[in-house]
Amino acid sequence: MTYPRITAQLLAQEELPGLDHRSHNHLDTFLVRDGACWLVSETEGRVVVGLVASDTDRVLAERRSWPVPGPGRNQGFVSPLPDGGLAAVDNGSVSVHDSDGGLRWRYEFRPWPDEDTAGGACVPVGSARRLLVTTTGHIGDDGLLGADLCVCLDLADGRRVADTELPSATAGYVFQQSLTDPAQIFLDALMGDTFFSLELSLDGDAVSARPVGDDDEPFAGVSLNGAVLKLDVGGQWLTRCEAGREDTFVEAEDVLPKGLRFVGHRPGFLDDGRILAAAAAEQGSDANRHLILDGHTLQPVAEVDYPGTTCSDPLALGDGTWLTTEGDLVRRWRVSDDSE
Repeated sequence: MTYPRITAQLLAQEELPGLDHRSHNHLDTFLVRDGACWLVSETEGRVVVGLVASDTDRVLAERRSWPVPGPGRNQGFVSPLPDGGLAAVDNGSVSVHDSDGGLRWRYEFRPWPDEDTAGGACVPVGSARRLLVTTTGHIGDDGLLGADLCVCLDLADGRRVADTELPSATAGYVFQQSLTDPAQIFLDALMGDTFFSLELSLDGDAVSARPVGDDDEPFAGVSLNGAVLKLDVGGQWLTRCEAGREDTFVEAEDVLPKGLRFVGHRPGFLDDGRILAAAAAEQGSDANRHLILDGHTLQPVAEVDYPGTTCSDPLALGDGTWLTTEGDLVRRWRVSDDSE
């Protein structure tokens, strides 16, 4: 199975120290927040968040950094805030830090007993007035933790506003937003061998969660204009979900060359009509191939060539460009004019 070849044009490149280190230990390295894409790194005891530039001739528009929140604690998932602050979740608390690094507030919750498999996440919502955080649930009559919670906190003072039970318990979580509609909030919940893919809604101060699509697989990459992608953990299939439309589903063996599967965890919308995805024989392979898929049918339409280099695990940015990383080096690409 072969496809037309297109050439990638290098637009910019930039070092983000600590990116490679954090990408091997955390799930927040690439985030969509408040209509923009962000990279998160950690170096020399500081968390650094980089705003991906809207100017496609650059990689980052700005960087913000804070001392690693909660020294000596199991600090995990972080999220930049629209007011220039940072929210950080560890196993037992969430803290919000102002742009100058000062602690605004900390909210404590009962830690998960198994912090190797469970971990919280957070995302600002409601015109940046609220923060959604995943936490442990209530203790049942049997003395055991029940279902995990999604808790809504006031961003100004950490006051608990509302919560809702999740279908998962003692799970690891990742929040993501749609690039074009920050009110669309997606939540991956990994519980052992089970995945839950949920959309969270904030109606006033009431929080609710609903499943997305027919299969529980993790969300992948950038979501645009109401459509979201879900990727099988083993890379055997890819699904496009959109409210009011039937899911579009393709199996790797039907659309990829023999022996290949979808790899990486970030196939995403390059723009409204195109998806960028990586394919290889095994997960974690550096020798993967990058394919352009039709944004509606998920059928491959072209394969990307990189002049003079190889790249893995592309990050589509929704504006026709994408990022690749090599260690701490971030490169930004587009399809060359000669290929279009």
